[in-house]
Amino acid sequence: MPLNSISDFDLPQCESIACSIEVGVAKDNQLQQLTSIDDALKLPLTARYFLGGLGAFQVRGFRQRSLGPRRTILDRFDAAGGEVLFFPSNRVIAPGVPERCLDGTNNCNDIDDKDIDDFEALELADVIGGNKMFLLNLELQFPISEELGLRGIVFFDMGNAFAENESINPADLRFGVGAGLQWFSPFGPILMQLGFPLDALEDEDGSVFEFSFGGSQF
Repeated sequence: MPLNSISDFDLPQCESIACSIEVGVAKDNQLQQLTSIDDALKLPLTARYFLGGLGAFQVRGFRQRSLGPRRTILDRFDAAGGEVLFFPSNRVIAPGVPERCLDGTNNCNDIDDKDIDDFEALELADVIGGNKMFLLNLELQFPISEELGLRGIVFFDMGNAFAENESINPADLRFGVGAGLQWFSPFGPILMQLGFPLDALEDEDGSVFEFSFGGSQF
């Protein structure tokens, strides 16, 4: 079922004349019904790839599930005919009112922004995951104390996820490096890692510390 299928949300479609007028007068198509937004995204969220975080098949140095295609966060607009439409968060869309950013700046996204460089406000964009990914993990483990079951780790990761209408582009790969400790304790394996993104964006942390006990991540 597509990511934005109308049946996922049980929302009335835009069929009334009033709704069509509201969509038509919105500047640059910034007010749309859900099925008109990114209709190329076919996989549901539960089947999509999200990278970042601790564990196998991840790019360490980034927050969990923080890497992949992004789309602008949407707010709900109730049309005059009872239909539900959506527009980019932080925008003012009201009858007879010029469209503008809610905070008085130019830092609001467009409804069709897709590339990282397109977004005026990355904090107002969510990761939606991809239907394919590229990932490379390089890791070196070395003993610190065989008696205590303590090992050191250094790693270099690269990868990203890509949406249905995107190809795997080496220019969009993300890179993370870091180090950690793994202790095979009497209570179960304990892993601590500190990672650093080599190309952190404005809304990303400069370092990410992660801890897991017995396979559970914290």
